[in-house]
Amino acid sequence: MSENTAEVEKLDITAFVDAFWSSFKRLWIVVLVLALGLGAFSFFRTRSTYVPAYKAEATVAVYSAGEGSSANPRSAAQLGTVFPYILTSGILKDVIMEDLGVTSLPANIKVTNVEETNLVTISVSSDDPDKSYQTLLSIIRNYPKVAEYVVGETVMEIVDDSGIPSDSGQEVAVRGNAVRGALIGLVLGLGVVAMHMLMFRTIRSSKDVKSFSNVDHLGTLPIYRKKKRRSGFSGINILEHNVQQDYLESIRLIRTRVMRKLEESGHKVLMVTSSVPGEGKSTVAANLAISLSGKNKRVVLVDCDLRHSSLREVFQFHEDQPGIIEVLAGREELKDVLVSYKRYGINLSVIFGSSKNLTNHSGVLGTDKMGKIIEELKKDYDIVLLDTPPSATLVDALLVAKYADEALYVIMADYARRSVVVGGMQELKNTGIEIGGFILNGSKGSIGGYYGHSYYGYKSRYYEEEKKEDQ
Repeated sequence: MSENTAEVEKLDITAFVDAFWSSFKRLWIVVLVLALGLGAFSFFRTRSTYVPAYKAEATVAVYSAGEGSSANPRSAAQLGTVFPYILTSGILKDVIMEDLGVTSLPANIKVTNVEETNLVTISVSSDDPDKSYQTLLSIIRNYPKVAEYVVGETVMEIVDDSGIPSDSGQEVAVRGNAVRGALIGLVLGLGVVAMHMLMFRTIRSSKDVKSFSNVDHLGTLPIYRKKKRRSGFSGINILEHNVQQDYLESIRLIRTRVMRKLEESGHKVLMVTSSVPGEGKSTVAANLAISLSGKNKRVVLVDCDLRHSSLREVFQFHEDQPGIIEVLAGREELKDVLVSYKRYGINLSVIFGSSKNLTNHSGVLGTDKMGKIIEELKKDYDIVLLDTPPSATLVDALLVAKYADEALYVIMADYARRSVVVGGMQELKNTGIEIGGFILNGSKGSIGGYYGHSYYGYKSRYYEEEKKEDQ
């Protein structure tokens, strides 16, 4: 096996274990309930239906009469082999029943021979401890009478005797069945986890996307760990003082690749979309816009996600500012809805969705007026970024696609099902737009934890590092 093949197999196993663990974290409660449930069911079922079985045992040595302990080893071993057959014969059973004064054998008899010896272990089980022991004693008393007709006169010497049994074996049986039930539940639960992993397979790495698409990988954003500010702001803005170092570096890398693609293609209008809500699409669009404007680019960010707008949260903008809806409706001019976002040398223009929460947006983004607005923005800005709704669930993104030069696709790691991502990308491609690349968001491969006091200051760390980079 070549080193490359071994490496691929190692990655596949690692990916499988990682995917299984992810599904397990979602369904661990199901595994726990199945294990505890079947364990408890087996416990109470066994406890309520268990028939006590008191076991009396004795180990005996069998000799031919007159030989005693000096018997020839070979002949003694032969007696030990024959003894179990005689002991379980119908003749001996009849003698025992007569001896005990019963019409049926009150116990189960099991006989085992210690190989190559004349030692035999007699085991008698019954639901009554006294019956078990009395039956055992009757066997020992009456065996010589029956054996005499088969192997001649014999002598049975007791080596070990358990006495009258006191343990019915219930606790051991109940405990054992409870453990078996729990193990069965555990296996069933893990089976459910495996089915979930296969049926609801998610995108966990850029390699997963590459397995079904040739779309370029523009970069990976790490899971964002941050402290909530007293103001209550819970978004991610790279101009904030406590932004993670690895998040900053990832945004810069994505910006560099996006700028290179735009320079090569001559494109100006980019739409940012995803498969489903909750993948961080708007946050990526906002921070990419900030980063692009920091490189002396005239950038305008347009909120086209009218159903679930979140750009106001990212920019902490709470004024009653009209947006793109008002322009499309003819109630406002384009110049009046442009919001200038200036902080630490950043000069970015933002057009929010609307000043009101609207419910009916069907088709409004696909009108000719929208196309005219974008054409007007292209005259005044180097880059027009359109934050659009998810392409796999809403038609709005597909309507906007006809006005964009290319699309950036945001995929949250271990979030949307693989089939949904495939469908979302295909829906977008069907409009004829080029998918310029995908961004993997929330990757566990790189988790930042930069909260030291050295990262807090009067000016944004992003701004300071941008100045150094330009120098």
